[in-house]
Amino acid sequence: MSSNELLGLGVLTVACLLAAGFLFRSWRRRRTRPPLVAAIVVLASGAIAVALAITGVPYRTIVGPAFIIAMLAVLVSARIDRGSGNP
Repeated sequence: MSSNELLGLGVLTVACLLAAGFLFRSWRRRRTRPPLVAAIVVLASGAIAVALAITGVPYRTIVGPAFIIAMLAVLVSARIDRGSGNP
């Protein structure tokens, strides 16, 4: 792995942890299920992407889809939580 790929994995890890932290905070305030499920999906997709990249799967084929999955989880969580009538 090159240093650029390691930097990209580090950035993906930080982004997933940050997004999961925001979702967990939202879950603690509202006590609704969608943010907690989204936080788990974001952490799992990030961990799987990093593990696959470290084991030798090409970096570019893993990080892009993992980022898209994480973003979709956050967006779906926000949409479901907003549609449920919670403040």
